[in-house]
Amino acid sequence: MSGRLLVVSFHFPPAPGVAAQRVGALARELRGLGWEVGVVAGPAAGGDGDADRVAPRPGLPRIQGADWAAAARSRVLEHARDADVALLSGGPFAPFLLGPVLRRRGVPYVLDFRDPWSWEPRFGRFRPGLRRRAGRAVERLGERCAVAGAAAIITVAPEISEAYARLYPKSRDTIRTIRHGFDPADFVEPVDVESEPVLLHAGTMLAGDRSPALVVETARRVRARGTPLRVVLLGPFSPELEPLVAEPERDGWLERRGPVSHRDAIEAMRRASVLWLQPGELSFLVTGKVYEYLAARRPIVAAVGEGAAAALLRETGGALVVPTEPAAAADAVEVALAGGVAPVDERALAALAQPVIAQELDEILEAVIR
Repeated sequence: MSGRLLVVSFHFPPAPGVAAQRVGALARELRGLGWEVGVVAGPAAGGDGDADRVAPRPGLPRIQGADWAAAARSRVLEHARDADVALLSGGPFAPFLLGPVLRRRGVPYVLDFRDPWSWEPRFGRFRPGLRRRAGRAVERLGERCAVAGAAAIITVAPEISEAYARLYPKSRDTIRTIRHGFDPADFVEPVDVESEPVLLHAGTMLAGDRSPALVVETARRVRARGTPLRVVLLGPFSPELEPLVAEPERDGWLERRGPVSHRDAIEAMRRASVLWLQPGELSFLVTGKVYEYLAARRPIVAAVGEGAAAALLRETGGALVVPTEPAAAADAVEVALAGGVAPVDERALAALAQPVIAQELDEILEAVIR
């Protein structure tokens, strides 16, 4: 059947990051399934990426991308004239408020929660203060309005889906999990593994969310036992965290490469001896890089508590799940270096390929417009 889909997302390729990769992959795969896809997205260096680009409107509040949602409204409504259904992906989440506007114009919409909105506890969201409390109240109201009118809701992890089902029981039957997944085309060309042992982390290190302290201490213990392990950190890095890596950088066994292209990140994953996963302490967190880690078929050491990431890795294999404690993590790294991690389950991995995941979204969209 298929039809005409309007995608609204501030993040979209060629913008970097997992958010852009997810939305771009879904748009690409849905086109392959017969959908006519139009995209309204935020600005990005390096080209339009097959999207109608809109810059945020100066002078408006930036909270949850409200300045961009206001600027994009007229463009979204223009594209909606030819759309059968819309997919709104966030964060930022202010664009979700365009959903009820689209519905009044006869276009049903699907919400894509890449993270929680009203109950996201990171980034100082629950710090005290009148302005922050007022902001949370506004966001809760906005979320409630957007969810109430949605034809379907998708999230990136079962734990987030379950939380939203509890929060909005009337919408329970419309909520599904559509994971990030990986692109099989990224893993076709053969690569050689590094000759020296390398422990690699791909993703953001951010003060107040994810610190390099654990991976540094883990590697220091492994090195003290006689293994010349090097640590490579790919991705954005908060300046506040630099003192934690200053000594190993100076000694030459830790390297920060900063943000790199998606292609270079994939190659680095595939060449590493061991992949380090540290999504953070919150149980719902599943970094989008974990799917590419699995597809790289390199042993993973996951320093995580019980929650979404641990549950996923127990289903797929290919990883050692350890407490967020350096002694246990160091033992796991040594086991991984010695070849002691069972390979990923290929059937479980195949279910996480983006073409398969897009097929699940295709079924949801078809049901909405049927």
